Amino acid sequence: MHCYQYLAATVAVANVIERIPGIHHRLPLSLIADWMAENDIEAEDVLFAGPGAIESRVEDLVQQNQPRIQRAA
Repeated sequence: MHCYQYLAATVAVANVIERIPGIHHRLPLSLIADWMAENDIEAEDVLFAGPGAIESRVEDLVQQNQPRIQRAA
């Protein structure tokens, strides 16, 4: 069950990242999962938070890490 929760959280974060201007392609879920781990984003935090909270946290983190994310893709 934990695997499905983590997958759902990773997909949710990937969807938020994809909507951010400047990210022109879908990033691999493995890259998103690694990025979530590096930034201490837990699956439970994503699944039980409201959509606005997820979007604002992810957008803030992406703005700080965007050059690294683009190179990795």
